[in-house]
Amino acid sequence: MTSSDSFYSSLHKNAQRTKLPVSMFDRSQISIWSILKQCIGKELSKITMPIAWNEPLSFLQRFTENVLYSYLLDKADECTDPIMRMQYVSAFVVSSIASNIDRLSKPFNPLLGETYEFSRDDLPFRYVSEQVSHHPPVSAFICESKDGGARWKFYGSILPKAKFSVKNMEVNPKGLLTLELKRHREVYTWESVTCTIHNIVVGRLWFEYHGTVEVVNHTNKIKATLHFKPYSWTSKELHKVEGYITDSHKRKVRGLYGYWTEALYSIDIEHFESFLKQQKKDAKYASKNPQPRATSSASSADNADPDEDVPDVDISHEQLNLPSNSLTLWRIIPKLEYADQYYNFSIFTMGLNEWSEENRKTHPPLPPTDARFRPDIRTMEEGNIDKAGEEKNRLEEKQRQVRQAMEKRREEWQPRWFRPTKHEITGQEVWVSNEKYWQRNWSNCPDIY
Repeated sequence: MTSSDSFYSSLHKNAQRTKLPVSMFDRSQISIWSILKQCIGKELSKITMPIAWNEPLSFLQRFTENVLYSYLLDKADECTDPIMRMQYVSAFVVSSIASNIDRLSKPFNPLLGETYEFSRDDLPFRYVSEQVSHHPPVSAFICESKDGGARWKFYGSILPKAKFSVKNMEVNPKGLLTLELKRHREVYTWESVTCTIHNIVVGRLWFEYHGTVEVVNHTNKIKATLHFKPYSWTSKELHKVEGYITDSHKRKVRGLYGYWTEALYSIDIEHFESFLKQQKKDAKYASKNPQPRATSSASSADNADPDEDVPDVDISHEQLNLPSNSLTLWRIIPKLEYADQYYNFSIFTMGLNEWSEENRKTHPPLPPTDARFRPDIRTMEEGNIDKAGEEKNRLEEKQRQVRQAMEKRREEWQPRWFRPTKHEITGQEVWVSNEKYWQRNWSNCPDIY
């Protein structure tokens, strides 16, 4: 079984680079609202931001971070108890957004036909994704165990939807996500959680995940319900996750608790109910006996507008006082001390766009559509922001010309590595792998760069 400590140690030991070639650009003179107010009503992929607000990654690369903790799926596969399997699957769901801590940069929109492959000897998975549609913008992916998916497969598609209000932006990643645990003949499904970015008009940007995610095991009807709590201005808690696992008879059998920025714990149901009651008592006491706020805002706690302020978090939640029989399901890898100089990338993220001479010697050839070959991202990573902007415009214009030529010929774009189908259980339209990518025949790849 892989522990968090050994996993982190392995990431550091096997990382070929621990920093980007140059640090990020100064954004202090750029007003995000001056851009976003022109984008109300547009799809997220159609929002044109100054390139200085980007990070040097494609969305396909950034989504790879969602599967970083896939060792939790290996743990689930090893469990004989179905309730225990659901606990590790739930931890994987929570961990999938953990790399987004303090990540307020926008990844580059993928070009139609763009792909991204990730496989590393020290990590227990292989991953491939493809931009399968431009209108609407859909990214399809599959991540599977290193044995060709014999133990597990995790796949789905993402269609980012954005809604604007005067003060914030809500991002809702649409798309069904499916996990198959092959040995247990189990199929799990869930959908991504909503994210809201605050203070897009004035103040310091901050974001939170909120809403309910239901993880359903369709084979035995066991379900996990995860509540991503919105920030509480009374308890001063941010990023909290609470939930339950229910059996096939809808009886609560385990409690789930933690913070998506830190860790997730499993708790015996009787102890969990008592624990939550004590939490509510503590929160009620805190609201009646507020402590002075540690913030530079001139507003008082009584008249402060949440969307014009930054959350004041009570760090005492780190001392959780969990019941003694609690089980730690997952813990986040430590943040790099210098992360804020490099878009708040993790040690894993630093290497996502790497393609060194050593990589070329030891790794099988990549398709020409791989995001590592995008000249705008590569140029930005190397520090030439003006050239990166020019390349970005050139690629987008090339994409428009190809689309117009296809429309004249009445041709439809055909993805190379994924195909649409109806989900065998839910009936929803999903994208699945056509099982051809790992044959590594790149002769049919389009010229998109």
